[in-house]
Amino acid sequence: MTKNNVMAQPGSLVSPDLAAFPDAAGAVDARRVGAHLRSGHTLLLMGLHRSWKPLTRFCRLLSAELGHPLYAHAFLTPPKSQGFAHHWDTEAVFIVQTVGHKTWELHEPYLVDPLPRHRWGRVPVPAAARARFETGEPFLRVRLAPGDVLWVPRGWIHNGYAEEGTSLHISVGVLQFTRHWLLEQLLDVAAGEPEFRSALPPGLNAHGLDTALNEATERFARWLTDLDVERAAQSLHGRALRAQSGPRRPAVSSAVGSLSHDVEAVTYLPGAVLARSKGTDGIVLHLGDQNLHLPDPVAEAIMQMIDHPGTVVTIEELSATIGLDDARRLVRELISEGVAVPA
Repeated sequence: MTKNNVMAQPGSLVSPDLAAFPDAAGAVDARRVGAHLRSGHTLLLMGLHRSWKPLTRFCRLLSAELGHPLYAHAFLTPPKSQGFAHHWDTEAVFIVQTVGHKTWELHEPYLVDPLPRHRWGRVPVPAAARARFETGEPFLRVRLAPGDVLWVPRGWIHNGYAEEGTSLHISVGVLQFTRHWLLEQLLDVAAGEPEFRSALPPGLNAHGLDTALNEATERFARWLTDLDVERAAQSLHGRALRAQSGPRRPAVSSAVGSLSHDVEAVTYLPGAVLARSKGTDGIVLHLGDQNLHLPDPVAEAIMQMIDHPGTVVTIEELSATIGLDDARRLVRELISEGVAVPA
């Protein structure tokens, strides 16, 4: 919970202990949360892209479309209050108003396209620049109603506040890959070359460091000239996919159900697969935080299910090519990895 950029201490929101488990961490105390709301604190529900099914599906579909990782947080703000005063984010954000109204003010960036290392509070902002957005007229002032969506590019200074009623909005953050990210990945690839891992010569001073820097940049330029760009791109593509959140794994009931032999057919869960590639003896499905291998005998049937949502694949159909036991094992894996659901 937060109010005017100040986060409430976690201990102020929980019970001291759990009666049945005295040594366990405290549980959230609804009365304390309510008291903070009444005092003007905004309640943040973080990481809903991983925990709430409608948003997990939406974020997976949007992430697959954009090719950038996403998150979703919800903000419940009491009347005449604000959780965060003027600040910028290092990710671009869709602000989706769902309940009540909230007024937003946007100011042009002080630092254009900030990287994660440039988070608000880490970069000094001179008083003159701060006065521009704290007392000056904003570039945009808009009052969002339920159903409205506001796009805030990363780096744009913004603040939002509720007025006469309670406001609930969802922030869908787009953690944009940048050219700087690409260069960072290339440096990681270059770490595989012994010449870049060797130590600089002893006796470094200003002149010696200049010489070493000149030599290192020349070597790096030669390495870039000889780089197999296509192969490097494949490696970087895999890293980009792994940076995106994995599909929502099924709830406990679904997981337990997948362990039984009662599931006779499955259908694809849209958005679960971000990309696919050819493997040595089948197809590799890229799920984000994990890959799933489909052997050649069943790849065509599973790909048909993925490419045409609503298509049902049965145990009987799969067992005709890989046998009944392997078919049931594959179906359990598709369900447990969040790729398919029982049909």
